[in-house]
Amino acid sequence: MAQFTDNQLREAISSSELGRYEIVKMALKWISVNKYNEEFKKLPQTELINKALNDVVTGIASLEKIEELRKKTKDAFKR
Repeated sequence: MAQFTDNQLREAISSSELGRYEIVKMALKWISVNKYNEEFKKLPQTELINKALNDVVTGIASLEKIEELRKKTKDAFKR
């Protein structure tokens, strides 16, 4: 899925049903569960934040997916 431009991202966040604070919380959780993902590790901080916000707004990152990744990460470290 294509990345939003800055203006498109702002518009999507402001018109989202989730609300901007919930989007930010989800984006932070998305970053935390993806911190070992190579795609996320190589990004500069501003791009990482934009990618996470974009993923939340477009539905790539949902609460279900965040929880699923969190469980997988915990299971991987138990081994």
